[in-house]
Amino acid sequence: MSRDFAVERQNGNIWLNGTALTSIRTAGKLTSLTVSPAVENKLTLQHEGSVQAWTLTITPRTKFTKIRGQQKPLQHATDATQAVLQLLSPSEVFACENGTLFFHQDDNFFLAFGYSTRLPVRLESRTASMLLVSWVESRPAASDSHSVRLYHTELRSYNALSMDATSRSHYRFTALDSCSAYVACVEIAGTHSFTCISTITDPDVPKDFEVSSWNSSSVSLAWDCPENRKFSFFLLTAFYLNGTDHVTEELPVWHKEDDFVFVLSDLQPCTRVKFGLQTVCQAGMETRYSKMVLNDGNSVLSSIGALLQTSFGPDNYTLSWEVRNTSSISMFRVYHEGALQGTTLITNYTVGGLLPCHRYQGKVEALCGDSVLMSAKTFTAHTGPRGVSELRYRSNDSTASWTPGTTHQSSVAFLYELSLENGVLLQRSHLTETEMHLPGLEEGKTYVLDVWEKCDGHWESEHSHLCFQGANSSLQHLVRAAGPAQDLELQLDISSMVLTLVVPWSLPEDLQDDESEPRAKMGKIVQNKLQELLDGFDQPVRIELAALQPADEPDKTEILFTSFDASRTEEDMLLPIEDQLDYIRSLNTTNITVTDGIIYWDGPDLCASSTQTLCPRYSLCINTLGSYTCVCQHGYYDVSSVMEPPVSSSPACNEKGLFSQCLDKVMIGGISKSYLTSSIGGKVDVKLNDGRCTADESEMLYYFRTSRKASECGTERRVNKTHIEFQNTLTVTLTKEQTISRRDLKVVWKCVYPRHYVRNAQVSVDMEWLSSFSLVEFNSSLQLVLTMSLYSDESYAYSYRDAIALGPEDTLFFQLLLQTNNSFASDVLLQVESCWATESTDPHHKVQALFLQDGCPVDNTFQWLSVNGREQKSRFSIQMFTMPKGFPLYFHCLANICGHEEDCRKVCSSQQRTKRTAGQMDTKRKRAAVVSAGPLVVSRVKSGVQPSYWAEHLTMISIVVGSIGILGITVLSVSASKAIMTYYERLRLQ
Repeated sequence: MSRDFAVERQNGNIWLNGTALTSIRTAGKLTSLTVSPAVENKLTLQHEGSVQAWTLTITPRTKFTKIRGQQKPLQHATDATQAVLQLLSPSEVFACENGTLFFHQDDNFFLAFGYSTRLPVRLESRTASMLLVSWVESRPAASDSHSVRLYHTELRSYNALSMDATSRSHYRFTALDSCSAYVACVEIAGTHSFTCISTITDPDVPKDFEVSSWNSSSVSLAWDCPENRKFSFFLLTAFYLNGTDHVTEELPVWHKEDDFVFVLSDLQPCTRVKFGLQTVCQAGMETRYSKMVLNDGNSVLSSIGALLQTSFGPDNYTLSWEVRNTSSISMFRVYHEGALQGTTLITNYTVGGLLPCHRYQGKVEALCGDSVLMSAKTFTAHTGPRGVSELRYRSNDSTASWTPGTTHQSSVAFLYELSLENGVLLQRSHLTETEMHLPGLEEGKTYVLDVWEKCDGHWESEHSHLCFQGANSSLQHLVRAAGPAQDLELQLDISSMVLTLVVPWSLPEDLQDDESEPRAKMGKIVQNKLQELLDGFDQPVRIELAALQPADEPDKTEILFTSFDASRTEEDMLLPIEDQLDYIRSLNTTNITVTDGIIYWDGPDLCASSTQTLCPRYSLCINTLGSYTCVCQHGYYDVSSVMEPPVSSSPACNEKGLFSQCLDKVMIGGISKSYLTSSIGGKVDVKLNDGRCTADESEMLYYFRTSRKASECGTERRVNKTHIEFQNTLTVTLTKEQTISRRDLKVVWKCVYPRHYVRNAQVSVDMEWLSSFSLVEFNSSLQLVLTMSLYSDESYAYSYRDAIALGPEDTLFFQLLLQTNNSFASDVLLQVESCWATESTDPHHKVQALFLQDGCPVDNTFQWLSVNGREQKSRFSIQMFTMPKGFPLYFHCLANICGHEEDCRKVCSSQQRTKRTAGQMDTKRKRAAVVSAGPLVVSRVKSGVQPSYWAEHLTMISIVVGSIGILGITVLSVSASKAIMTYYERLRLQ
């Protein structure tokens, strides 16, 4: 304790292990600092012109104190010290109450050392960025306010990092650096103590822990240190596994080298090992470990993966699986219901001789060498139904019957489809009996009947097929799956099954494709209109469309539909046709007539008769019997329901349903669900950013609304001197129900705001790495991605991914790359037209340092490292330079894309233009794109900067999709900043 800053007034100080302590104090309070025991601490006191030093240690178990120094400490307090200690309340803890030794005592100041089992301040928990401390209140009261402070070491002294007050008996210090030493102090209300505890935060996990190489006798590992590069060493643990993935042995290795690599060698044959890596942080006796990062090592190479059933029959099933390194596997064993079924050297196997419609359990084992188990996976498989036989038709009572193939199974049902010869479906349902009555078939028509079995609600047999022609008495079966031919007597009347509505317009070309989305929407609209027409019928009606086809008369369309009794949910019961026609006649509805059993709509074609454009862009007009509606074209989806503010014209049709809005307070984006499903190849799961917020879902879209606060939904933020970029990412994967998944997708939305437009943004970094890419449409079916990267040397092994500093004597290496995995783009070439530097992120800034123009160098330090215009990448280098203002440099290049029939090469004269002059570049050339990278600081001293290993900030995802005769690359990335950038440009010009 020091009254009136007695130590400082006499130019004194206290050092603990070389770090000054005098900044940790409060006037008039007894200050204590708890440090780790069992560690030799050096205490130094400078006071009244003299310097005294001691080394001291306390053994925790025996409480034995060992002290060395020139002056022996005293065991008893002076009267002045006693007077201070008597000010403490009975409930207040003197932190040095046991084994107390006094190094200095006078009327104004004393320094003591000791220990206490009653910790006045306790560290409750910690993470890499947080410390939680608690204390015992002297006089609990709601009005008491405790003062808390946090100190950290800087320039060999403790500096205050934060100050706060709380009425609680605990406090959480947040936003701290990992693996760093801190002192947390509490001034408990109503006491005379200022109590502190010295501790460290947990370390961060190591980065990029991966297997760099392996063979049969060794595994090589590599990793990178935590982002803040704070650590003491690493603990690497090798876990030896058996064939069931149980750990049989653990081998810890303390890695204290700086190379971040490790090789586990001399492995025995058929050894499986995986690894765990932890960052270790040490301060005295205090050791903290990060969470363990796991790597499968070589264990994954012999593991059985993607084990699934690929096919089944009524008495068999077939399995397939994958192993990454089959060279280490001597054989596979397949078990069925616990018994060994057989062995194989390939990765599939068929088990036969089974009962139909049964589930089975089994296991596949992978063996190495002489029956050493490397991996084992269990599976569940099943067989299917046998299918029906002897499918036949009895003409006397118009009944179809068959013989079931799967017996003694209560879960077997029969499915059937009855259709016309041209494929128009008349009836579809399921039943459990082996007979089905077919009333009212038309004479002279050919019908097709398919019947098959389905068991357990999932597994279907092959179809039995019966084709026959209607007649008055005897009809012969034309085709059937099984059973003898029989005569058929049919009283057939197609009008008793299907209703026909004729409308006075023809289908436009965009609506003639039965599989297109607009056609499906039109069918649903027409179905609803017909449902409304028969809404007041005596029985509840369920309408199903059978076909939309051109009528016999020109410019007219026939709509064929069937009506079922909606009250009969277990089967399809047709309603009487004549009763429905009589009901429609009785309505006396304008423009509707019934003639010869056919319904006619005589209203106008509103879509064709209007002199104005009725529907918005990318949409189609559809007549709806007295009105019209608009639906999006095929491949386009309505996003009006989620846009803000609501659009005036609906629908708002966007290709793939992909849209983005960058508003003042929120960012909105979305994409079509059906597009994702068709692109990925099945039902999908979606995750927004890091998953803390879920993506919203409508009938047609996945969409999101996020604020500009990264803490709310994980929105990524990047900042440079002029702009703030917010990025939201939707990760799309097949659902876990899908056994095999080979395609994932990330859809990226970006909103870019000028920094003075976001007036309240908290910008913590003034320079962040800018890395742009450009999409170049080479033809209507092919999009290419152009990127530029900066490298540290001519090996092109490490690219700069963060703001960097170089000296004017350094050389910077460039690579422009045309990215495509499309075989049709193999002949496309890249030609670099111009390159220049600016002192801002804007490539069109009026002051430019030009070093390549028209494909020819204008700087004598420029060197080509590849032939320009002959490949899909271009490499070159240039010696560094500075520009007038001395600001960080951003580099930009204009590149052209050439076809195989075009000559991309440039012929340059020996004369070069003036070095680094400002110039203008022509960006209007066909299939041209500009890419940028930076910032780079050029200093006057030699930099010696090591290459950065940061992860790439830019997310770019390519999806390979199939189209008619073409394999295209689809890159989904939305940058919605045009309006705001225009606003910013006007401000800049002003």
